[in-house]
Formats: sequence, structure tokens, C-alpha cells
Amino acid sequence: MHPVVFICLEVAVIAYLALQFLLHGTQSKREPCLLETKVPFLDSAIGILRHRVNYLVNLRNTYGVSIHTLRMPFQRLYVVHAPELIQFIQSKANATTFVPNLLDFGMLFSGLNVDSQRCLRRAFGLQGNAFTMSVHKYLLSGPSLKAATRAAVDRLSASVPNNFQHNRQEGLLELVRRELTLALTGAVYGPENPYDDPEIEAGWRDFVPGISHLLYSPFPSLTAHKALRGRSRVIDAFRKYFETGGHLQAFPMVPEMYEMNKSHGLTSDEAAKMEMATSLAMLSSGAVTSFWLMFHILSDATALQNIRKELLSIIKDEPESAETTLRTKMLNLNSIKERCPTLVAMMNETLRYHSTVINIKQVQHDTTLADEYLLKKNAIVMIPGQSIHHNTDIWGPGAKTFDHHRFLSTESKKNLSSTSAFRPFGAGVTMCPGRHFSTNVILSLVAMIVLQYDVMPQAGEWVAPTKRNADLWNAMPKPDWDVGVWLAKINEEKEVQWKFLWGDDAAIM
Repeated sequence: MHPVVFICLEVAVIAYLALQFLLHGTQSKREPCLLETKVPFLDSAIGILRHRVNYLVNLRNTYGVSIHTLRMPFQRLYVVHAPELIQFIQSKANATTFVPNLLDFGMLFSGLNVDSQRCLRRAFGLQGNAFTMSVHKYLLSGPSLKAATRAAVDRLSASVPNNFQHNRQEGLLELVRRELTLALTGAVYGPENPYDDPEIEAGWRDFVPGISHLLYSPFPSLTAHKALRGRSRVIDAFRKYFETGGHLQAFPMVPEMYEMNKSHGLTSDEAAKMEMATSLAMLSSGAVTSFWLMFHILSDATALQNIRKELLSIIKDEPESAETTLRTKMLNLNSIKERCPTLVAMMNETLRYHSTVINIKQVQHDTTLADEYLLKKNAIVMIPGQSIHHNTDIWGPGAKTFDHHRFLSTESKKNLSSTSAFRPFGAGVTMCPGRHFSTNVILSLVAMIVLQYDVMPQAGEWVAPTKRNADLWNAMPKPDWDVGVWLAKINEEKEVQWKFLWGDDAAIM
């Protein structure tokens, strides 16, 4: 063997043994178990790159542990799978010990400079998360939620007939993605919505695939060059939006958050960057959730028939006029959650079965969890939703299969109120405050499509795409490929004009 090669191998062996010694020497026996390590401190990063969203669940399935430790350079991760341990972490008694840690994520992908990051950390430390508080205030319940939902439904009602043409062929994800993007952002950003410009919407689509690079890549300027250019286009559009007063015509949450960010010390240009976080909150999961929900409905003839029957039962015929031959059918969409149990059950099952949400908290001081596990200060606690949603002790032997009847049973419905069993929107103070707005709009879009169109697979049969390349950061896994479909307008005995609205006569959930 060449001496240089021998020396390199010797150095590699010594480095490996030294890292293994450092790893195990700094791991307390009282901490959650440290799993088998092949590359000290880098196993997790390699596993995430290889397996993406399935990495943590694969560890759970392989080792069958309730909680375990992952070590990365300068960071401990405690991954919790057991419902009873999750309850301890989420209890009010531990609210100041396990603190949500999403600020760094938002600042990283938004591109804030160092001074702005410092300002936000100081402000949020003293006053709390302004973004979450604003969304809670305007979108969690009440008249403002109703107003936002109505604005989004009006956008959908106007755009769907124009974009869903008879005999159109398109990818199912792409069909619902554009509709939801314009409806959700239009409702929030108002008549000057930057995303109404196709160039800006394209910039957003270029940006999203690069988020993983911004999180994990040592050289994001090289590996995510296209994404960073897309982000710049979106941020520039929001700078102009605020400069010209577009936000003054928007949903009141937008100007309030903008002024709060400026009061924290952000410049106008830096405050515009925070709309990347608002946009991600609105757009990261809605279209993907709609895709999977539509796929399961359309690929199950019985479910589709039952859902159509439920929707048709709440439709009202408006009186015919002698001046027109059109028959007008009206659907008040805010009655869906109460009067369409199969559709709502399929929405909940879609969220349970597919959701890959990970709840992240930081340990504020050394603490003992459940009188057994030592958790060290500044470590990160990760709670993978999949471990709970596919737990057979909670959901029965069919937990790992999709069952559209599941949430029609009283027992499963009870689990909806338990974040130790059902957590597609997270849990605790970080539980997604915009979940009602999002699900209202998703169910409205699905109802409009199901009632007006037959949607058939171009391949001749429905084949579910895989999700191997889904991003770890997203709460819903994007399919590895889109499913090509073609649309056919449902034939009616008499030409029908549909009227969809979000009225005042039913409670909003």
C-alpha cells in the first residue's frame, strides 16, 4: 500500500474513533437512548438527505423506541414517538420548559439580514410571536374568519368555471394549486395581490423547492440559485405592494403585521421579507392536501357517489325566470362541515393518513421527562406526527391504511379533539391558527369540482404516486409526480348556472 494512502486511512480511523469517543463520552446514560451510529454526528444529516420525510418514521419502525437521541454537530435532538410522553411535553406544567422554536426557520427562508434577526428575537422574546398572534386574532374564529373565507370562495366561484374547461387535460395537483394560490392570497392581500401577476406566482413556485437547501445546504447560493432568484422577485413585488399602499386595501391582518414588524425595528424593505413567512403558511400545504383529498375521492366510486349525494341534498334551486332558460342551483358552502359527513370524514382521514407535520420545541433547562429521561438545556425536541397518526394502539390494526369510513365512527371522532392522537395542524400554542380558513376553502373547492365535473385519470386507472422525495419541513407530503386527469362537464337535463357562496346562516367551525 502506498504510504500516503496508508497515512490517510490511519488518520481516518483515528478521527472516526475520536468522534465515537466524543459522541458516547458526552452522552449521559440518563438521556434517551442513542441509536446505532455509523458516521458520528452526521448520521442524521445523511439520513434526512437519503430518506427525507420518512427518516424519523423509519427509525421508529426499525428500533421500536418511545424516545431516542439524535446527535448533530453542536446540537442534540430528542425524537418523541409515544403519546404518553407527548402529553407530558404538551402539559401546561411544562409550558415554560418546552418552548416552540420556529422563529429561526422563518427568518432563515425569508432572507432577513442579521440586524433584522436580532430585532425580531428581542421583540418576540419580550412580546411574543407577532405573526402567530395576528393570525390567531383574525383567522381562528369569528367575523374576520367569515370575511376571509367569503372572499376566497368568491374568487373560486368566479375562476373555476373559466379554468376548468370541458375536455381539459392537466395534472390534478397543478389544477388545484393555482386555484387555491389565487383564492387564498387574494382573500388575504386584497385587490393588489402580488400573486395575481403570473411572474410573481412563478417566482414563488421557483422558491419553494429551494427551502430544503436553505435549511441543510452549506452552499445555498450554489445549490438553490434558482430558488433565491425566485425569492428576490417575490420580495421585490411585496416591497412595491407596501410602498404603493396595496396593503391598505388588504385583509386587516396584513397591515397590522407590517406595522408591528416595523415597530420591532425592521425597515420597510426587511418587513416586506416577512411576507415570505405569511405566504408559506398559506400555500405550503393547502394545494397538496387538496390533491390527496381529491385523489382519494375520485379513485373511490362509492365515496364519490356518497359525497355527491350529500352535497346535492343541501343545494337549493332558485326560482326560474321567464327571461332565461337557465336553471340556477345555489350551494351555501358553510353548511358542508355539519351536513356532509362523508366529505368531512375523508378530509380528516386525508390529514391523518398523509400528514408529516413535525412539532419542534426547545428545552429551556435541564429537565427529567416522565421521571425517567434526562433532557438537556438547549436541545431540540421533535414530535413526528406520522408516529402518532400511524400508531395501531390509537387507530387500530388498520392505522397504516387509508379508510374513508374511519371518521364516521364515534370512537375515531373523539380522537379529533386529542392532539396526542390527531395533530396534522401541530399542537399547543403553535397549533396552526389558520386551519379553519384553509379547510373551509379546500372543502369549498372540492365541492365545486365534484358537483360540476367528472374527473378521470389520463392513464385509465387511478395509481397513487409515491412520496419518497417529500420535504421534511412541510406538513403535507408533495407527491413525487402529478396525476394527469381530464375533465368532463357533468351533463344536466337543463343547462345549469351554479351559484356558490359562503353565507351568514350557518356557524363557521
